[in-house]
Formats: sequence, structure tokens, C-alpha cells
Amino acid sequence: MTDLSQKDYKKIIQRRDPRYDGRFYFGVKTTHIYCRPVCPARPKPENIVIFKSASEAEKAGYRPCKRCHPDLAPGSKLLEGTTVSVGRALRLIDEAITASSDEELSVQTLAEKLGMSDRHLRRLFEEHLGASPIEIITTKKLHFARLLVMETQSPLAEIALAAGFKSVRRFNEAFKEFYSLAPSDLRKEHAEKIPKDQIILHLAIRAPYDWTSLMAFLGRHETYGLEEVHPDYFLRYIPHGKGYGTLKVSYEARQSKLKLELTNIPLIMVRSLISSLKSLFDIEHNPNDLPKSKALNANGIRIPGAFDNYETAVSIILGQLVSTVQAKAKMKELVLKYGKKISKKADPKDVYLFPTPALLKEARLEELGMTRHKANAIRELSRLVESTEIVISKTSDLEETRKKLLAIKGIGPWTVEMIAMRCMGDTNAYPKKDLIIARAIESGLAQEEEWSSSKAYLTHILWREYGKSLLKTSLK
Repeated sequence: MTDLSQKDYKKIIQRRDPRYDGRFYFGVKTTHIYCRPVCPARPKPENIVIFKSASEAEKAGYRPCKRCHPDLAPGSKLLEGTTVSVGRALRLIDEAITASSDEELSVQTLAEKLGMSDRHLRRLFEEHLGASPIEIITTKKLHFARLLVMETQSPLAEIALAAGFKSVRRFNEAFKEFYSLAPSDLRKEHAEKIPKDQIILHLAIRAPYDWTSLMAFLGRHETYGLEEVHPDYFLRYIPHGKGYGTLKVSYEARQSKLKLELTNIPLIMVRSLISSLKSLFDIEHNPNDLPKSKALNANGIRIPGAFDNYETAVSIILGQLVSTVQAKAKMKELVLKYGKKISKKADPKDVYLFPTPALLKEARLEELGMTRHKANAIRELSRLVESTEIVISKTSDLEETRKKLLAIKGIGPWTVEMIAMRCMGDTNAYPKKDLIIARAIESGLAQEEEWSSSKAYLTHILWREYGKSLLKTSLK
């Protein structure tokens, strides 16, 4: 965003340009409220002040707008102007604060993971986000805490812990400092709307959102015993302690929100589950970031991510050179033979834990009827994941991980690109040799050069729009 002038920013705000939603915020000097650039508010240009992040706005004493909810809005995959290091640092922060750990993420630890000094990291954050790493971390914790305060009846002490604060006192102080009111006062404002005896949360998304195609894809790749995919909802079984809970996700189109219903799930697990859902449902994507193509209509397309990266990577290997029906059936066989059943006989559904890398690295997978190459690929991937020689994560180095995956016998370019796309968040991952993609490009249905940095979205558009017809045709 560094190439934009103050005049440019104000024009963007005036026209409520959705392309810039999540990339910057603006405050109003007279009210000390900050908003998203798509907010309906119409402040006088001379009263507008620009902020690079929500953290910078809140550090300056500005409070989130109650109309556009900048603190509860989805983030942005495309932070124009930020360096690769800052983008990776933000992903590392998200990963650290969603982990159920008593260990605080320090600036020094973050800098070491990025291979730089903590002084240089602080400078980069101030330059590109207008806030320090610690301020960004605190802001993310408070935004999550505010969501729980507003939408659940969970005790505030539990919310403080679930949000990552080490003491209720520190939580209350930080909350009051940022929002100018105590958590208990905010809860009173929303008490009538809060459901009793259950956790129901809402995550904002940017319209348009093609829920139908997303659910159809997830349904074709459903993991038996761990999830259920229906046209109207997605259900995931969540193991904890000696039992399990359920996480149900549905789409509220009118409000542009995903509704989360959590049953028998400890509050301390919620933050990590939301992080997984953001990946699975591609929540932070801005549809306006995609090319304006006359030939192709993006129409709310999303990239189905992964709830569990290892599980999804195994399913992708099983899907090599076979139909989705065959791959789904083989995944069921794998879960039944090597997974651990955690549901009781009286339960209406069979619920399983997905087999661990330690188990699959030694498994005789050929007994399930899969080829030796495919079985070896799963075993070797499992060995490398267990030893952490390969880490399948959005914080991992994409090119280095690609090379390591491609070095596994039985894993080819298509599989590597699908893992990069679904498990590592690479928006430019491109399974170019996929039959449908190859036929679409050969037929002139899309121009690859128009989709620089977003070929993963091009892939899903072509699958959605032309999948069935191109499977029935032959290249001439």
C-alpha cells in the first residue's frame, strides 16, 4: 500500500472499494472510531486518518466501528506492500496463539524463526503494520476474546485463558484499555442475544461466497468417521479427553457469515478450531482480488483448504490417478483398518481418530489394495512428517517443502501442487497436468498469464465450470 497517497486512500474510502477491504483501515478524528474502507460511514475527508492495521488504530486510541466491525472482519490474504518476512511472521503469530500452550511467543523467538534480529523484525512491523509484534499479538487475542464475550455465556475467566491471557487481571486491563469498557459491561449489552448452554459463534466472510460448490468439493473428499458433509452443513467430530464433541458449520447468506455450533467442546480448544476452519473454508479471501476475466466468472469461488494438514495430504495421495469416488472409498478403508474408534456402541455414528504418522509409516497399506508406489509414498510422507523433516504448514517454506515432497517416490507434481494449495495456503499452486485443467487450457477457455499469483483459484473455477463437460471430451 506504500504507493498510495493520502488522496488515493480517501478516494478508496469514498467509493467504498471492496478490493482494499482488510488491507488498511481509517479512523475518524472527531469520534475516535476506526472503520474498514467498505464502511457505510461518510466522514469528512479532513477528519480521516489512515492506519495500516487494526493494531495501529487501537494503539492510537481508536475504537472499532459498530457498523462495519473491523475487529471481527476477515483478514486479508493479500497484504500489498508487506514483505515476505512480515507475511510469514503474521502466519507464525496466528499459529502460535492458536496452539494450546503455556509458552508465550516472544519477539526474539519469532525473529529467530525468520532468520533475522528482533530489532529488524520490529522495524519491519512498524513500517508495514504501524505496530510492534507484541501489539499485533495482543490485538489478535483481544479480538478473539471480544467475539467470545459477545456471543457466549462462558465465564470471563475461561475466556481470558482461552484467548491466551495468563491472568484475568491482565485480560481485564487490556480489554478496558482497548475498548474503553470492561468485558462484563460489553456482555451486558449483548446478554439477550446470547444462547444458553451452547457455544454458537459467527465468522464474517466477504460475499459473494459459493457455498454450494465448496460443500460439493468437501463432500467428494469427506473422511469417513471424522466428518460429515451435507449440502447445508459441515460436521466435524472433535476428540478430547476420553470422548469427543462436534463442530457444525452452516452458511448464513443474508448476513454473509458462517455459523459455528460447538457441542461438548472445551472453550480452550475453540481458538485452534477456528484457525482450522479459516483454512478449510478460505474465510480470509477477498473475491475482489481475483482478475476480472471476460471469459471466466469467479462468482464466489473459494479454495477448499484443510482441517488437518496431514490427513488431507494422505487423502490427496490416495486420489492420485483414480476417481474421487474410489479415493473416498479407499480413505474409508484406511480409517477403518488403522484409525482408532472413539465412539461407543450406543452412539449412532462411528467416530474415529485418524491414524498417526507413527502408525502409517509402518503400515502394510498394500493390504488395502493400493499400489506399491502409493503405499510407499504414504509411508515415506508419514516418516518425514513424524520426524519433522517435512512440516506441512502455512508457515513452512513453500519451495523447500515442494522439493522435499517431490523427492518422495510415488509423489508427482499434481500431488505436490494439491498439497501446496490445500494444506499450505499457496494461492498460486497449479496442478497444470490435471486432465480437466490441461483440456481447458488447450481449448482456450482460460489464459494462464491473466491469473498470475492466483492460479489455485483459476483451477477451482475451471473444475466448477467445465469439469463434467471436459471429462467427456478428448483433446484434438
